[in-house]
Amino acid sequence: MAKTVHNLGLRRSRFGFTLVELLIVIAIIGILLGLLLPVCGAALALARQTACLCNLRQLGIAVKLYTGTNRGQYPPAWINDQYRWMDALKPDISKASETYCCPCDEQRVPLPWDSEITMSYGMNCFNFGNNNKYCFWYGVAAGAVKRPAQTILLADCTPGQYWVGGGRRFNDPASGVDYRHADGSFCALFCDGHVESRTTTTQSDWDASQ
Repeated sequence: MAKTVHNLGLRRSRFGFTLVELLIVIAIIGILLGLLLPVCGAALALARQTACLCNLRQLGIAVKLYTGTNRGQYPPAWINDQYRWMDALKPDISKASETYCCPCDEQRVPLPWDSEITMSYGMNCFNFGNNNKYCFWYGVAAGAVKRPAQTILLADCTPGQYWVGGGRRFNDPASGVDYRHADGSFCALFCDGHVESRTTTTQSDWDASQ
């Protein structure tokens, strides 16, 4: 009987792990995690960027509905102290939704006059024309935009702000734009309703008069 117990002990030791083997396994797991974490992080960043583009696409649909019922005019960036472009879109996009907030906007700053809206997107307020006809701050006729597929209407902006740019001076990176996505990019809605991400822009991307 004692001999049998001794043999069982030998069998068990053959199938056990030594300390060195356990350390090797732990090291391999650590290496695999080191390889996978950047990939997972990149995938998460891409998913957030895609969600941001979807937000802007929804805003683009709301803008189109607005122009359809307001004589073909884009909503002005500013109307009065209690009414800006996003207020004009409230009938079509609930302010309780996350549509106004970019998933990569970690600050999540609410609007001072409406705390239910967290604002991450700003309207293009550059004014490169000879008058206010082509400045979205005052409202622009959709038919007046020379190149709607190449002209930015809305873009990721400084958290809590509702406009980007302003005036006739342009520098890249554009003032008020928050380049918060992968590779230092930002998401934008163009006047024709399509969306895309950009890392750099030129004045013509913001100029509705050319």
